[in-house]
Amino acid sequence: MSERQNAFTIKTNQLSDEVYNKLAKYAKSRKLGDYISSLILRDLDDSSTGRKAIEDKKTYEMLEHIKNELADLKTLAKTTGFVGNDSVKEEPSKVPQLKEGKIADLENISGSLDDDDLEEYNDF
Repeated sequence: MSERQNAFTIKTNQLSDEVYNKLAKYAKSRKLGDYISSLILRDLDDSSTGRKAIEDKKTYEMLEHIKNELADLKTLAKTTGFVGNDSVKEEPSKVPQLKEGKIADLENISGSLDDDDLEEYNDF
């Protein structure tokens, strides 16, 4: 960081007494620079949050466009007879439910291993 001048002069007649008193309080406690810095950092963070909101809106708009295009394609597929009306049903995605329990029943094992299959593991 380069050397900076340690004092600022703010010239304005737009400060209310409340704002002026708040700034004077920080100046007297020698924390005005930290206070101003925190305000600027907060503003910068708010602007990046604003950019994220714009990106989220664009993503949402693109998703809506894709959904509309998909609906149009489904309608076109139905009208041209490309697919039957039954095959275009929208079903919620089904996630298989995992259940705790045995992986395999050890009493019903089938199959065998030849000694030739085990040769590559004999060097242990």
